[in-house]
Amino acid sequence: MTQQIVLTSLEELGRFADVIVPDEAISTERALVPQSPTPASRLDIDALIETIRRSTEELQTLSAADTHARKQAEEGLARYRCLTADAGHLDRIAAEAQAVAEKAAMFAAEAFAPECQEGAARVAAAAAFVADEASNRLQSVTAETETLVVRDDVARLLTEERECEEAARREAEERESEALLGEAIAEAELLAKAGNFDEALRMLGCLVKEHPNSPALASCIDKVRRREWAVKTTMAERALREARRNRRNPQATLALLEPLDLTSVPDALARQVYGCWLKACSRLGRRDAMHYSTGFCRGAVMIPNPDGRLEVVSAIGLQRWDRGRRFSPAALKGARPLK
Repeated sequence: MTQQIVLTSLEELGRFADVIVPDEAISTERALVPQSPTPASRLDIDALIETIRRSTEELQTLSAADTHARKQAEEGLARYRCLTADAGHLDRIAAEAQAVAEKAAMFAAEAFAPECQEGAARVAAAAAFVADEASNRLQSVTAETETLVVRDDVARLLTEERECEEAARREAEERESEALLGEAIAEAELLAKAGNFDEALRMLGCLVKEHPNSPALASCIDKVRRREWAVKTTMAERALREARRNRRNPQATLALLEPLDLTSVPDALARQVYGCWLKACSRLGRRDAMHYSTGFCRGAVMIPNPDGRLEVVSAIGLQRWDRGRRFSPAALKGARPLK
């Protein structure tokens, strides 16, 4: 029968330590005090040193074998190149000798003097002999060349050379492309400095199609756009101030505001300029004037013409809408009376 024991202190626990037997080994994974690992068996240092020595010797042997194999492949490649050059020379010699033989044979058949006939026949025979020898040698060289080119080691060297040549070609093309890109960027920057922002951005936009990931091109586009914004904003602010000072003279106001390009101007400033322009148009005193807008801060003020069409009085933000140009009312259905 199991008797219950009640312990009230660590001293009482010590008296019963001998009778407490754990059912299984206690895990030391979460022990507060680090446990010493079980000593491993002593390693055989001499055996390790011997293994390293043998591995080093084997590596040296493999390196020497690889060097010898590459040398043989390089010798085979050099032989291949020499035979390829010889094949070209032999082919030309055979063709030239055959042509001489044919020409000499024709001359021998047509010559008038017997001694000339005999001499031409000898030349034809000698040339034919050279052509045959060159052709036979060419066949032998070609056969040896074909044997070399199918060797694995020679083929590998040829592949390596082609890859190096291709890499060098691509690198040269990239350098040339970067140089051309740099020249185009410099030209676009000159256009921007001259105020030709549309042409500069159009040129840069074409370059983006060819160089979509060029940091220099992206930086140039951003620089041109910021310059365009600054220049057009400054021009619009200056023109607006001058127009407000001349608000009693609508013709002068229109002359100041019509040339402005508001595409890159802040929206608030563009609205102020457009509103000032509309007020100047209304001060012209034409009660029959019509207002036609094609988009944000782009529009024209027109008056009816005796022929039934609408004549442009003033336009802003619209290219080729010169003063005096006429349009059919049916083409401008969005036109409204100018208030």
